[in-house]
Amino acid sequence: MTKVAKAATWLVLVVAAVAALAYAWDVDRRSKADECVKSTSPDGRYVAERCLVQWRGPDDCDYVGRVYDAKSGQLLVERSFSTPVPELSWWKNTVSFSRGGDEASSVYLPPSLYDRVKALLP
Repeated sequence: MTKVAKAATWLVLVVAAVAALAYAWDVDRRSKADECVKSTSPDGRYVAERCLVQWRGPDDCDYVGRVYDAKSGQLLVERSFSTPVPELSWWKNTVSFSRGGDEASSVYLPPSLYDRVKALLP
C-alpha cells in the first residue's frame, strides 16, 4: 500500500470516528431532554412532544421535537432545532415546534419515509 493510500485510509477512519462520537454525544443530549410539552393533533392521529435539550439564555435554546402515532405510541419523527420562541402548534398537515426558527422545527404529516427511518435510529 502506498503512503498516499495509507494516509487516505487513516483520514477516512478518523473522520468516521469523529462522526460516530458526535452522533453518540447528540444521542446522549437528546435522551436527557426535559421540560416536555405534549399536544394531540386535531384529528387525534398524532401526539407531538417538544422538550428542552439545552438552555443558553432566552434567545438561544436547543430543543427536540418528536411526533408519535397516537394509537400505537410509535415514534415517527424526531428533530433537533434551535429557537428563541418554542411553541407547539398544529396547522393543516403540519406540526410546528416553534414560532420562527429554522425549517427543522416543522414536520409535514404524514411523516416522510426518511423521517420514519431516521426515527428508528437511537
